[in-house]
Amino acid sequence: MPVQSAPAAVRRGEPVEFPLRLAAVAHRAFPPGTARIDDPFSLRHFADLTAGYGVPHRPDLAEGGGNTFTTMATALLRDLAPPGLPIDLALVAHATPDLDCRLAAVTALSELVPGHPLSFAVADCGSAAPFAALRLAGAYARRHGHRAVAVFALDQHTLPYESGPRPAGDAGVALLFTDTGTEGRLTLSRLPGTTAEELPDALRSALARLGAGPDLPLVVGPGLDRARDLPGHTGPITQAPPGQPASGTLTALAADPGRARSLVPRQALAVVDYDPAGRDLSVCLIERGS
Repeated sequence: MPVQSAPAAVRRGEPVEFPLRLAAVAHRAFPPGTARIDDPFSLRHFADLTAGYGVPHRPDLAEGGGNTFTTMATALLRDLAPPGLPIDLALVAHATPDLDCRLAAVTALSELVPGHPLSFAVADCGSAAPFAALRLAGAYARRHGHRAVAVFALDQHTLPYESGPRPAGDAGVALLFTDTGTEGRLTLSRLPGTTAEELPDALRSALARLGAGPDLPLVVGPGLDRARDLPGHTGPITQAPPGQPASGTLTALAADPGRARSLVPRQALAVVDYDPAGRDLSVCLIERGS
């Protein structure tokens, strides 16, 4: 496998093209799962965890079953790639914790995917997690000459404590990039540290740097407002539904949820999300057939 020298540091907001082409997209909304967190270990674990933060443990909020990230990633992998396809790198992005701390999707993927790829998770950055994962995946692919990379963005809503707004349900999106992908090209721009007051100007500048005109179709996160944050944009804007902080905006790339290798039939669109807690602005341009 060819190894390239480490690239120079990327300046804040500078567009970075993903080195591989998009080959497939898969999306699923999951029904209630069967994994439980009311066993003695889990009850003790969550009681200890919440006590450290002064938050009441609420096992009643987790009655019934749920879906682990392992369950969701395994199902999405089946939708995403043909059996036996070697994948060099697998990243899992999430905004809320996994259901069961004893299981890890990245460990499962390292065993399920042929070739035992490098796999790791990106978390603790809110709705910016999938974009940070895409940026990291591209950097690894460029540095190590990877030929196939998969990125999973996962949401699960079963949390046995009050934590403010929680995901509306269990859902996930998976993207496969290969050196022979035919579905399109991605270019990313991330602007951490963007305040709400700076957002309209920062977003307009980010779209301009990506070559996106005012008539380009946009998919925007629920925290963005067209009149406030996108004045002057004339193209169609699709608002991602609330309650899916990791997977919501990328879900719009799937033309038919649950059907792999099927994208929204547009030549180009941009996906935009803003995480107010982390002040992270993320923009991703998707150019079909490039």
